[in-house]
Amino acid sequence: MLTVTPEEITQFRSQLANSPGALAALDTIEECEGYLDDAIPLLVMRETAQEADRGLNDWLEKSRQFVCQEEVRQALESGLLAPAIEAVAIGIAIPPGIATALSICVFKLSAKKFCKVPESGD
Repeated sequence: MLTVTPEEITQFRSQLANSPGALAALDTIEECEGYLDDAIPLLVMRETAQEADRGLNDWLEKSRQFVCQEEVRQALESGLLAPAIEAVAIGIAIPPGIATALSICVFKLSAKKFCKVPESGD
């Protein structure tokens, strides 16, 4: 299970201070004690008023082609969530809170590993 620490939540809050949707997502993640697996279905219910019909891994697969675009992946590798959140939200037409949680997941998993980018010299 992927978790976000209170310290990471604080860092993300300062980085995403101008994004109410992202801040609401961070509140939800905090409410779930940092467990992203628990936060995603809750965010889906809150933002779409629908029952979550897929789990975290399904959402990650759905977002992969957008998260793995070079500029989005590089932003996540650098710890810059805002550009990734916007690209994912627009790319798969989901609310910003869900995109925030997915972007944090990929950041935590390592965008390079998630997108299977070969190391230089391989």
